[in-house]
Amino acid sequence: MRSLLIFLSVLSAFATCLAADSSGVFVAVGYGGRRISSRDGLHWENDQCWSDVAADDDNVLFNVAYGLGRFVAVGGGAKVGHIMVTKDGKDWKELPQCKGRVATIAFGRDRFVAGHDGELLWSTDGETFHPGQKLGFKGSIHARRSACGDTEAGYMTVIFGDVDLWQEKKRVSWRASTTDGETWASQTLETPEARDVAYGSGHFVVVGPHGLVEQSHDGQNWMRCEVPEDEDFQAVIWTGNRFIAKGKKTWMSEDGLTWRSEAKALPCHPAWGSEKVGGVGISWGGNLFFSTDFLDWKKVVVPAGPSFTAVAWGR
Repeated sequence: MRSLLIFLSVLSAFATCLAADSSGVFVAVGYGGRRISSRDGLHWENDQCWSDVAADDDNVLFNVAYGLGRFVAVGGGAKVGHIMVTKDGKDWKELPQCKGRVATIAFGRDRFVAGHDGELLWSTDGETFHPGQKLGFKGSIHARRSACGDTEAGYMTVIFGDVDLWQEKKRVSWRASTTDGETWASQTLETPEARDVAYGSGHFVVVGPHGLVEQSHDGQNWMRCEVPEDEDFQAVIWTGNRFIAKGKKTWMSEDGLTWRSEAKALPCHPAWGSEKVGGVGISWGGNLFFSTDFLDWKKVVVPAGPSFTAVAWGR
């Protein structure tokens, strides 16, 4: 029994060291403008928010990205768009507000690229954002998620969303790409509905309902992968050597092309992951989870509060 306790203690210490990765910080954001940070993914602090209500209003923060030594979180609603900046996950500064939601943000190479409804925003310092080109769709345009990476066509950011078309009076999905955050390289209307996107192993991967898993080398041309159509995908991340997707089952792929299911389902939506650092997941109700292997997820203790929407990690 004593040997078993020693072994479990060593194992726990190893997992904590793995999670901490010496100098990194996790930042999670969510409804009510909620922001919280952690050094190891297990113990969370600096919990703050504007509202205790988890509503789709002007207070929600939808996404967060890390680059240039800082985290940038974005959100808002129909009236106000938020861009929040922090270097440590504790002290936050709000940049000048804009009208309309800033729904998604990604960092690649030397700049942040954000989706402000149908308009691009870009910044090379994380402090000043410049407006870019608007999408040409005729309707109320909503950006949802984005990812960036090196492609055959150069460095690319992919953003997807939906639009309420004025003339047809219907909502359809769209995907678009940009090389610089200033102009659109491609924009396609009436694409399959997507819920999340990730980049890794030279591929963008989008997932969604009805077994949707599509991959692209260039962010513009997409190919559907062989996955059962009755799957219902909610989230996907890249961990450094594999994609992890949440559906009714857990799905994994090393190359974004061939996918296999695992027997154990995920108890949360994977939100960020690295084989060296570990993974953080979220679920409705303000819950956070941590995993070192992306199969077993431990629910961690956080104060009660609004639900989380996104997680980022940075040094």
